[in-house]
Amino acid sequence: MVAFAELQAEFLRITSETVFCTVTTVDPHGRPRGRILHPIFVARDGQPLGWALTGRTPVKTRHLALNPHLSCSYWSPSHDTVFVDCVAGWVEDEPGKREVWELFGSTPQPLGRGPDGLAGYGPDRWLSPIFTPLRLQPWRVQVMLGAEYPRGSLTGRVWHAPDPD
Repeated sequence: MVAFAELQAEFLRITSETVFCTVTTVDPHGRPRGRILHPIFVARDGQPLGWALTGRTPVKTRHLALNPHLSCSYWSPSHDTVFVDCVAGWVEDEPGKREVWELFGSTPQPLGRGPDGLAGYGPDRWLSPIFTPLRLQPWRVQVMLGAEYPRGSLTGRVWHAPDPD
């Protein structure tokens, strides 16, 4: 296990360049379900943190209500990969929703929406009941660089959040 600082730069580079990731949740019967999401991950206080603009679909809502854990998988054509295991929660408070809105509006496209991508929504759009971002709190991050595969590294580098106990 490594400190997050040791893989932070590659983590942020790969997730921002790849933009979209495959996210897997688990249904009530323990079966995985995949979908594509568009999160933005940042480093805050030396730890990874992410948000995704998404809809509160019945399937996603049911899955996360029963098991808030999800996994994000990023892959690039150079075979750089990132796996992010998270605890997800809906952002429902006004300051939190506004923070996510501003992050996606201030981040240039394609990772963010950019100011033009959110301009048509008008002021205070983060108050809309259909604006339902997810907060992604990683507890495990694995970064593997394609250039390392020929040398036999198949595990890359792994960070784990400190144990809460």
